[in-house]
Amino acid sequence: MPNIYLSPEDRASNTYAPSALWNGKPTNEKEQMGRCADLLETALTRCGFTVRNVQRGNMYDRVREANGAALHIALHTNGFNGKASGTRVHCYPSEESRRIGRLIQDRIAPLSPGGPDKLVESAGLYELRATHMPAVLPEFGFHDEPEEARWLIDSMPQIAEETCKAVCDYFGMAYVAPETEPAETPEPPVEDT
Repeated sequence: MPNIYLSPEDRASNTYAPSALWNGKPTNEKEQMGRCADLLETALTRCGFTVRNVQRGNMYDRVREANGAALHIALHTNGFNGKASGTRVHCYPSEESRRIGRLIQDRIAPLSPGGPDKLVESAGLYELRATHMPAVLPEFGFHDEPEEARWLIDSMPQIAEETCKAVCDYFGMAYVAPETEPAETPEPPVEDT
């Protein structure tokens, strides 16, 4: 069973667009990426992975803890000027990091209402360069652009499932869909005889 290390953004100061509410309240990157990590952990565990979902400490602590895992995923959304949009998946410039980055990018970008979308190779981001395994940092969308912020909040379960499918593809493991509750079937009316 491959061991996956999840490192969601930990800064609550990265606020989502004011019109994009979650449970009727303003939200932020820390809250939404923690939510994404929890959903992704559930999906990956269901598919047979061992998962460490670490939502404490800073990125230096997390990188130290992550070493030994088969894959490091630092979960993020992006912010710029309230107008930029699109999915950006950052990966370390190595064949394996590029491969998982492209798998995630190919699954998330078509769902996003924004663009342009791109895979970005980066040796400068600490969580990518300091880990000793393939590492990727998806920025699923721009949280300060109102339409994309709303999409991020509403689509988080789908984002997590699509990211899980990408990880399954990367490791050559079967994706196991979540069990759904069967729809209630109304009872047929009783006819008088």
